[in-house]
Amino acid sequence: MNRIHLLSDELISQIAAGEVIERPASAVKELVENSIDAGATQISVEVEQGGLEKIRVVDDGVGMSAEDAALAFARHATSKIGTLDDLFQIRTLGFRGEALASIGSIARVTLKTRQAEDRVGTCATMDGGKNLTVEPCGCDSGTEVLVLGLFSHTPARKKYMKTERTEYGHIFDLLILMALSHPAVGFRLMRDNEKIFDLPPKQNLKERVRTLFGGAVADALLPLTYEQSNLMVSGFVGKPELARSGKKYQFLFVNGRAVEDRLLSHAVKEAFHSLLMHEKFPWFLLDIELDPALVDTNVHPRKWQVKFVNSQEMYRAVFGAAQHALGNSMFSPVLKNVIPETTPAFPTAASTTNELFTREILPERSFAPAQIKRLALRPLAQIANSYIVAESEEGLFLIDQHAAHERVRYARLMEASEKKETTQQLLLTSLEIDLGVEGARLVADYSEDFIAFGYDLQPFGGTMYLLRAVPIGLEKKEPERMVRELVSDLSDEWKRSAVKNLRESLLTMTACRGAIKFGDALTMPEMEALIHDMEKTPNADHCPHGRPSIISFSFTDLESRFKRRNF
Repeated sequence: MNRIHLLSDELISQIAAGEVIERPASAVKELVENSIDAGATQISVEVEQGGLEKIRVVDDGVGMSAEDAALAFARHATSKIGTLDDLFQIRTLGFRGEALASIGSIARVTLKTRQAEDRVGTCATMDGGKNLTVEPCGCDSGTEVLVLGLFSHTPARKKYMKTERTEYGHIFDLLILMALSHPAVGFRLMRDNEKIFDLPPKQNLKERVRTLFGGAVADALLPLTYEQSNLMVSGFVGKPELARSGKKYQFLFVNGRAVEDRLLSHAVKEAFHSLLMHEKFPWFLLDIELDPALVDTNVHPRKWQVKFVNSQEMYRAVFGAAQHALGNSMFSPVLKNVIPETTPAFPTAASTTNELFTREILPERSFAPAQIKRLALRPLAQIANSYIVAESEEGLFLIDQHAAHERVRYARLMEASEKKETTQQLLLTSLEIDLGVEGARLVADYSEDFIAFGYDLQPFGGTMYLLRAVPIGLEKKEPERMVRELVSDLSDEWKRSAVKNLRESLLTMTACRGAIKFGDALTMPEMEALIHDMEKTPNADHCPHGRPSIISFSFTDLESRFKRRNF
């Protein structure tokens, strides 16, 4: 008895549809990509009940002839590739020819389309992969696709859909990505007959970002660019105050396609180095254009992943562009509007129409490019032996004395290490320290790094070491205890794999332990000296852990808060 048999065309279509159309947002993605590939300058998307009941996509693209409209419902029918070589030169968003065939096999689909030169349009209808009808009709130039009852022909798949709110949220997020990757295209979204947004066409990327996220975010972005013969990286990285606890605000586009790539996301975060706290993630938008032969987009049916021929070159390009953008901006305090951590950086799917782009942004404390030394800060007092109050012609400033001094020490230690200068302070008497098994092994394995930052630790038998010198600044701070705690903390983090670069962690911890502490009383000359050091230190607005070291209140803001100025 034969056990193997051929599947029916209907079953094959529904299996293939399951790979392409995972949820309503997948159908919207396929249809909007077709609209963009058709040269549309305006795209309208309407959804009802999270897209499960209705999806309608209308564009002003080139449209189709009657013959093409009928063929568009066939599996693997496309105008975008014709030969195997074309598969390695893909510049369109779609290319597999699966969109309408997949959607048509699991829903009722009506396609209306007309080319500008044609007097009559074409209407094609398919229901559950069957009964394709094609007839003339009157319609505007461009294409309209109406999808009703998505997954109605595959009830087993439909029961796995999430709530209407969740499914709509995926559609909303998808259209934000599309709008960012194609700012020259106008996008309109309607949800259950209510307009959610209507983005104008012919915007540049900065204008589109401002429209979607507001002026506070747009003004806190730093432009980046990198270009060589076959590769161009452009876009923005957000200043440290835009960093968030998740990766939601990380946008990566390759040849106009929204993709996910952990390696390139890591490259941006590494460029921030010590400007961010470990649990924070930078805000960035990268638009990468490269020769299609150098990237494989045919990796997954949903096309969210790509493979680069030279991933390391891509990493270096992104890292260098982001690092250059950050390096060109000296962060120091001025007051501006910033969206706080608890407020979405752009409207969420749950936002009402009136809230979307009109939410009032209240003044918050932030940082923007400017030289601290240009502000001519003058210390006034110390609060709780922890914070320095200072003023300038621009306003009032509060300085976290520990964070500020930690950054100063970090920069000095780094510079001395790079120049191979001595930062050691010899102790009057060598101290015996028991580092334990793990600590002793760590010091032995990374002895050159400890020496580079000013530690002189000599083996003294077993787990015992002789401490002969410490970095300048630690000699008066119980060096035996501090070195033991430092090695212990480093060992713990290294064991938990929480440290990717031990040298960097050693530098950061050394700077921290030798810095002025909370509770240390400072004289006026000492406060003046710290501010003077900050003026000469790059990135003095953040400590090496990424925490802010200085905040500001402009006189304009103070006058407003005391009701001395009307706005």
